[in-house]
Amino acid sequence: MDNNRQGAKASYVALVFFIGLWLILPSAVRRFNREAFAEFQAPALHLVGKGRDLARYWELKSRSPEELVAASRDLARINAALELKLHSLDDARKENIRLREMLRYPQSTEFVTVVARVSIRETSSWWQRIVIRKGRSDGIRPGCPVVFGDRVIGRVSTVHLTTSEVDLVTSPGFRCTAFLEGDDQYHVVHVSGRAGLSLSAPRAVVSIIPLEYNPPAGQIAKVMTTGLGGVFPSGLTLGTLEAGVQSTAEKHMQTGALTPAKELNFIQEVSVLIPKYPTAGEILLTPAGKPEEFR
Repeated sequence: MDNNRQGAKASYVALVFFIGLWLILPSAVRRFNREAFAEFQAPALHLVGKGRDLARYWELKSRSPEELVAASRDLARINAALELKLHSLDDARKENIRLREMLRYPQSTEFVTVVARVSIRETSSWWQRIVIRKGRSDGIRPGCPVVFGDRVIGRVSTVHLTTSEVDLVTSPGFRCTAFLEGDDQYHVVHVSGRAGLSLSAPRAVVSIIPLEYNPPAGQIAKVMTTGLGGVFPSGLTLGTLEAGVQSTAEKHMQTGALTPAKELNFIQEVSVLIPKYPTAGEILLTPAGKPEEFR
């Protein structure tokens, strides 16, 4: 009996010792441990993603030749239409450049697009975070916007060597400024994620809505990025404002729920927008003498 008591006491002492040691360790050591664990599980995440891609490949391989011919014909029509649209967009781009030069308007932030496959979604935060198969070796930096077409998916929160973690629009850590469709005064509103149940529909919150704002009659109001701060390009769709906007407790603003523009549970591929030049926030957070980090 005495031996059992001594063994239990020794276990408690060892537990307290390791907890105290972990608390007093420098933050750099803890950060190294987190990074080492992320790199340790990266091959498994890549294997899961590639296995999903392989299953999709064999599924398409089993399609009949008639279906493939029909899909190729539809794709050729879409490509022809896109070529015409590219020519018109090129003309608009040249006209835009000419007008900016005439008005001496400051250049907007330029981005490099990196396409990434979704590796896995964290089950503990189903609507909050995904892991993509691109990382620091591909030039991705924390804070880069993540989109699908012209729709915002989220923002890169943590970058590892070959993988990156993305906070979705519905994540409590997501923040962004936006404009509301139908607001002629272009008031800036605030969009933030909202924590919810893992099996409930994803939602975000739109706050600081002016009391005089009324959504367009007969249609759903879109919520679009402002471009302020240089993080997200302007004009991207964050989602739609749900009906039932409510006044705050102080009765001087309104808040409403936002439905994401993209079905977050069906995401298989995203695009990461990497600024060509460091943003103001990155310059402030970068230690002096390390400008090569952005090259």
